[in-house]
Amino acid sequence: MESSLKLFSLLAILLVIFLGSSSCAKNDNCNGSGLCGSRVNQADCRRAISRYTDGTIYNGFTSRVSGHCTAIFRCDGNYPSVSGAVLKQQFLHVYDNQPCRLCGSHAFDGGNCEATLNYCANCRDSGNPNAVEN
Repeated sequence: MESSLKLFSLLAILLVIFLGSSSCAKNDNCNGSGLCGSRVNQADCRRAISRYTDGTIYNGFTSRVSGHCTAIFRCDGNYPSVSGAVLKQQFLHVYDNQPCRLCGSHAFDGGNCEATLNYCANCRDSGNPNAVEN
C-alpha cells in the first residue's frame, strides 16, 4: 500500500512538471503593450513589415523595427523555413483579416509560430543568424 502511494505521488509530481513545462499553442489576437495606442502607428508597423526581405529564408527568431513598432517572427520549438514574402503575408493578416488597428499577433504553422506587431522602445533589428538568400 505504501509503495502504491509513493508511486501515485511520483506520477502526480511528474504530471504537474510536464503540464507546467508544455507550451500552449499561439492564437490570433489584437493584444500588445499598453503603449500601443499612444506610441505606435500603423504606418511604422507596415514599414517594419516591409523590412523583411522577400527572397530571404527566415528560420529563427527575427525582429524588424521602424519607429516604435517591431515586427517579430517567433516560434515555440522548431522554426520552419519561411520566405520573407510569406512572413509579410503573415504579418499583414493582423490588419487585413483579424482586423487589429495597431498591435496584435497572427498564429500560423499549426499554432507553433506567430507574427507579432508590438510597441518597442529603443529597439533594433535582431535575429535570424541562419538567413539564406535565394
